[in-house]
Amino acid sequence: MRVLRIAHSSLTPALRHRERAMARCYPDVDLEVLTTERWREAEMMVEAAPDDLFPVRTARTYLSKHIQLFAYDPRPVITALKSHQPHLIDLGHEPYSVACAELLTLRDWFAPGVPIVMQANQNINHNYPPPFNWLEQRAFRRVACAYACSETVVEVLRAKGFTKPAPIVPFGVNTDAFRPRPAGRKPSGPLTIGFVGRMLPGKGLDLLAAALEKLKSEEWQLLIVGDGPEREGFEQRLAAAGLSDRATFTGAIKFDLVPDYFHQIDMLVLPTETTKRIREQFGRVLVEAMASGIPVIGSTCGAIPEVIGDAGLVFTEGDPEALAEALRRMLSDEELRERLVVAGREQVKQYSWDRVADKTYELYRQVFGTREATALSGSLATAQLSALGCVMMSVLDLVV
Repeated sequence: MRVLRIAHSSLTPALRHRERAMARCYPDVDLEVLTTERWREAEMMVEAAPDDLFPVRTARTYLSKHIQLFAYDPRPVITALKSHQPHLIDLGHEPYSVACAELLTLRDWFAPGVPIVMQANQNINHNYPPPFNWLEQRAFRRVACAYACSETVVEVLRAKGFTKPAPIVPFGVNTDAFRPRPAGRKPSGPLTIGFVGRMLPGKGLDLLAAALEKLKSEEWQLLIVGDGPEREGFEQRLAAAGLSDRATFTGAIKFDLVPDYFHQIDMLVLPTETTKRIREQFGRVLVEAMASGIPVIGSTCGAIPEVIGDAGLVFTEGDPEALAEALRRMLSDEELRERLVVAGREQVKQYSWDRVADKTYELYRQVFGTREATALSGSLATAQLSALGCVMMSVLDLVV
């Protein structure tokens, strides 16, 4: 089964865990990846690199640097379609995006009939203006199915009228890289509260600052791993509360350094708040923390409760008092922390990349099987018509 995976952020082996797990677990899938030459990920510009498990093609981008507005240079896409001759295309772009519209057209021209499975992550029900609403509905008509990272994404797909299969194939975690810290690795001192991710509006940093102000009398320290436009305001808020000396900021870091930072924290907080532009689609840092043996606290925003399950504390989004109480419980109750670590290690098993590969392969086989069955049905119908024609000719010969 030849599969062409097209995703703008599948730039390096560290960002291709989904694809690499598929290649490693299912050698009967002949995989090729097409991605951008470079893209900005987590506040850092990342250059594309080859892979030792499958061929990787790159394409320049045009029109925009926005994830939903850019277009690929069509020439590498056409070359991939012609040379790889995929049985199936796995498209990592939202249905309303310019790239999705472009790739659907190129498929129609150069690989007609090849089914597309679309990876969807949008979990906010936006009513897009023309032409994006047209592009979205066009994609819904032309793809074979969509796979979603969480239930909240499926809800939006259904609300927009998508009636085709939409199984959940979540993001995963590299359980080899994200592992509990070795015994004795954590230095002595106050427990460390961690925030890992981009410091963007809607990520709940003002809420976190307000909650920490309520915990001034408690012993704790704070580690912020990441960067973004909300950093300055967050630092000012901590300074005004007299908490600057308790906080450490790493700034933007490379992906391969993230696991080591999880070994420096004792609990992870993800306080995302729903806005017009943000509703937590998955919360990848949650599964990374759970795999690292770190108890988690998350808001009720989007998919966070779904991902945490019973393996962490969930508080009402936008409520600083509720967040402060969750942090207070976690700081003061060692038994609770230990219990949640065990529950998190169990919860995260369903998010290993090998398990994600299993779900993806099952989806591929279903779509590929349907395509083969359709082709076989067409071949049988043609054969039956041909046979009927031969019988009729024989009858005519006898009559004559």
